[in-house]
Amino acid sequence: MLHVIGALSGETVLVRGASGAVGLSVIQQAMLKGVRVIGMASERSFPLLERFGATPVVHGNGLEQRVCELVPDGIAAALDIVGTDEAVDVSLALLADRGRIATIAAMQRSESAGIRVIMGALPVSATYWDSVRAELIALAGAETLVVTIARTVPLADAIDALVLLEAGYPGDKFALIPYLATPMALSRCRPGRGTARAVRG
Repeated sequence: MLHVIGALSGETVLVRGASGAVGLSVIQQAMLKGVRVIGMASERSFPLLERFGATPVVHGNGLEQRVCELVPDGIAAALDIVGTDEAVDVSLALLADRGRIATIAAMQRSESAGIRVIMGALPVSATYWDSVRAELIALAGAETLVVTIARTVPLADAIDALVLLEAGYPGDKFALIPYLATPMALSRCRPGRGTARAVRG
């Protein structure tokens, strides 16, 4: 995602949905590149964002002003991971260059707003993932990149896990473990506390 918006060392990027698994991965990768992240989240998630090096800011009324106070010189780019109107509106208000705003969720707004869309199904995204997958796996294996998971699930319980996710499970990613034979409820990590040695591809 960071390469799509051209994030460079010394720049500041605004990330909406920073406390989820994708957002935390973006934060860590940004830190490795020397990019500062302003992470939009609820106040209860502030310690988690700070743990990974981001500067948290609460979403809601007055967001634009709060971001301006944190970054008087302005942000360089913005990433939207949740697709809310607030995320898109604030990004548009703070950035004149639409090419440096990207979303993985606001599909309906992207075309009219002139912002970039990132999707794994897009050929350009698939090609990029193929080029960096080995590096990300190596970073995860070295524990330089922490892949947060909400729960480990036996492969035999995959259908039950999908039902739970579709119902709006509040947490990070699930990891399917082929060799686990215990009930699904046995293993659960607090969001942001679990790690995995694999990167979604």
